[in-house]
Amino acid sequence: MLNKKVKLIYNPAAGDRTFNSYLDQFLKLFQAAGFRVDIYRSMEPGDFKKGLENIDQSYEAIIVAGGDGSASEMVDLMQKEQIDLPLGIIPAGTANDFASFLGMTQNIENSIKRILDWKIKEIDVGRVNKRYFLNVCVGGIISQIAHGTETEMKNRLGKVAYYLQGLKELPNIKSMQLEIETSREKIEGEFLGFFIFNSKDAGGFKNIAKLASIDDGLFDLLAVKTGNILKLSTAAADLFNGKEIKNKNLIYLQDNYFKITLKNSSRDEHCDIDGEKGPAFPLEIELIPAAQKVFTA
Repeated sequence: MLNKKVKLIYNPAAGDRTFNSYLDQFLKLFQAAGFRVDIYRSMEPGDFKKGLENIDQSYEAIIVAGGDGSASEMVDLMQKEQIDLPLGIIPAGTANDFASFLGMTQNIENSIKRILDWKIKEIDVGRVNKRYFLNVCVGGIISQIAHGTETEMKNRLGKVAYYLQGLKELPNIKSMQLEIETSREKIEGEFLGFFIFNSKDAGGFKNIAKLASIDDGLFDLLAVKTGNILKLSTAAADLFNGKEIKNKNLIYLQDNYFKITLKNSSRDEHCDIDGEKGPAFPLEIELIPAAQKVFTA
């Protein structure tokens, strides 16, 4: 008897469209566990809200199949609609940093089974201006590369697409005059970009933010000041390989609040939120502790 109910929302165009061939397997495994599955198939960007219209107390959980952008959109909606249910994330997109950090695997069937183990954790989420996010908020050249990479290219080439776009952008690198204010200090200068992490992973790289935790009540900021590009590249390579940062132009600190203002610029600059275009500057970034329940391995 199917006496429990979950909502599955999936993006059929996510990544290499792998999840579509696992849909029947998802139903089989959840039905065997006693769940009735209510399915919403996304038809266009930004339509996840329609999939949540009938959510009520009869549901046990919401499961989203997609990449970081899909998971982030779902958390934004759940926080705004005050839907207090655990969220399961099946990594089916181009970038699946947050799902991977939660212990989900690229093997779709294994991830479904891990959600059915029903291990739930309360995690922090971020809010930039009025937009909630899960994993990372970035600005500067990193954000420009993400926005300039076509969706189809991302889906076909994955992380390689970002590298290729990055090479194209190198001749056009422009610094940003930023004021970064935390709850304790203010930093000003010329920056190439910044990351604000909730977890340790971003862009397919592991443990960039070595001190980060999704339930410690803190963000981790990595800001890159302008400097010798070769030395910065070497320092960044060390960072991506989990080594200690040894460059005065790489700033790493922790806080639960950031206000980032773009100075002396007429450009319409936006940040990047979990791999998607985010709000325009100025940015007010707050951490909301223990705000979202998620399934972990």
